[in-house]
Amino acid sequence: MPRIHRLPEVLANRIAAGEVVERPASVVKELAENALDAGARHIAVELRAGGTRLIVVADDGCGMEPEDAVLAVERFATSKISTSEDLHRIETMGFRGEALPSIGAVSRMRILTRPPDRPEGTLVVVEGGALRTVEPVGCPPGTRVEVADLFFNTPARRKFLSSTNTERAHCHDWVVRLAMARPDVAIKLVHDGQVLFSTAGTGDLLSVLATAYGANAAREFMPVLLETDDARIFGFVSGPRLMRATRQHQYFFVNGRFVRSRALSHAVTQAYGSLLPAGRYPVCALHLTLAPTDVDPNVHPTKIEVRFAYEGRVHDLAERAVREALEQAGLRPATPPALRPHTSALPGPRSSAAEHLRVGPLADKLDAREDGLEVHARPLDYGAARGAEPRRDRPAPTRLEVAAEGAPPDVQVLGQLARRYIVALSGDRLLLIDQHRAAERVLLDRLRMSERPAAQYLAVPVPLELSPSQAAAAAEHRQALASLGFDLEPFGPTGWLLRSVPSGMEYAAPADYVTDMLEELSEWKGRPTVRSREEALQALVACHAAVKAGQPLSYEEMRRLVQDLMATNSPAVCPHGDPVILTLSAAEIDRRFERRPQRNM
Repeated sequence: MPRIHRLPEVLANRIAAGEVVERPASVVKELAENALDAGARHIAVELRAGGTRLIVVADDGCGMEPEDAVLAVERFATSKISTSEDLHRIETMGFRGEALPSIGAVSRMRILTRPPDRPEGTLVVVEGGALRTVEPVGCPPGTRVEVADLFFNTPARRKFLSSTNTERAHCHDWVVRLAMARPDVAIKLVHDGQVLFSTAGTGDLLSVLATAYGANAAREFMPVLLETDDARIFGFVSGPRLMRATRQHQYFFVNGRFVRSRALSHAVTQAYGSLLPAGRYPVCALHLTLAPTDVDPNVHPTKIEVRFAYEGRVHDLAERAVREALEQAGLRPATPPALRPHTSALPGPRSSAAEHLRVGPLADKLDAREDGLEVHARPLDYGAARGAEPRRDRPAPTRLEVAAEGAPPDVQVLGQLARRYIVALSGDRLLLIDQHRAAERVLLDRLRMSERPAAQYLAVPVPLELSPSQAAAAAEHRQALASLGFDLEPFGPTGWLLRSVPSGMEYAAPADYVTDMLEELSEWKGRPTVRSREEALQALVACHAAVKAGQPLSYEEMRRLVQDLMATNSPAVCPHGDPVILTLSAAEIDRRFERRPQRNM
């Protein structure tokens, strides 16, 4: 066997850098957090080529003495901790002595720093982990770190970086998170000479949200505040009119540090309850202040995940804080104190109430939209509408099953169940049609009918207020989306105008499904061939533009959707391969009622 040997220090530093420096955004995060720990009131971030060519983070913090500047680029040197006990009560953002050597190991790094009370500053130059220069220089108070040619000496890692738009978006995301973490600090982001993001540092979290999401979206936020003897929760949550397709826009800060937390995300979802449409999530920025000893930030190398000493209590406090904010806004009834949950552990998802098919007296139109069936007295004979004779030669299924053999043409629409399923009849069979999957199948067939779907231009262009990642996705996939009928035009740093959509996309509001689609595209890694990318994009468009589960439909909308579904080549299966139609025969219903088979007399 090969003998064990020590790695050269330069190589060990490059390997260690992988724990901290994944992409340019990692550098922005670490350097900006160091600036915050240094007491900065103003932080400027400058990027070139998405940060792959150059990253500059300048602050007006306390700066470093010459000897400290040299120690800061050495491994295991830090001003943040002194003893092992300090690891259990961390109150700073990061470890400058850990991040700087990791960054310097995979870049060409220059540090200019000066304490306010010193007449001159210090220049430290590190290249590929090797210390090249230490000399006195003239520079303003604070610290300026320049990181050029990231991963120049690790070409394999540089090869796996994404496009300039994507890397810029990741950096932008981190700047937004840090601005939300510290609204009292003025933070500015400039990319290739263009200001993308800038806050005033007034301490107003809502103004930061307005900068990130736009003034219109900011009007949808509600304040959250809950204080107990050992915890404080404050921030903002969005109302039902400002929802997103993923939890990506849920920002949680524990003792000033941005974290990801399944417990906190679950608590927010629980607080909203039935206010959340299916597949939609609120936007939030919530700060939790806890005793440092109750939080362990050392779960992950980048400290983006934390462990709570009392996770169940933190969950309950967060749920209570958001629920009370919704109650004060009049969005849900007040909960009596005696009925509020007080569990000691993170609860699992609450079971939903049983849903029933409710049929009342037939009239011209009887709505039981909230959780039952919308019944109509004059169902349309679909077979007659198409000029087709009702098919009676096919035996009815003997059990509840997927209509995988194809959809019957003689369908009579009855109504809508739980705002998710269209209820219909075909002969002596009851059909349950998944409205989202049905619309998805219809839209995908339309997109694939021609080489270039026709564009339907909007009478008034729709302004889209996009997140950094969504804006990057719009720029990245603009040409491919145009080939499908989407005309998207930049309108400011992150704003875009939607001028057209594919013809026939009438099942959803364009602004909603386009922003949802762009959000998913922001996490899309692409496909190996042009053809497969095109097919995947078509399926993505169809999914987001389709009728959603939980969306109420009029009788005419249901009738037209079912008619369009039956005209497709594969009405029984959605683009993902899931069933669209379930059938229940009269014989199966008889068996469920324990009714004996009737004999013809």
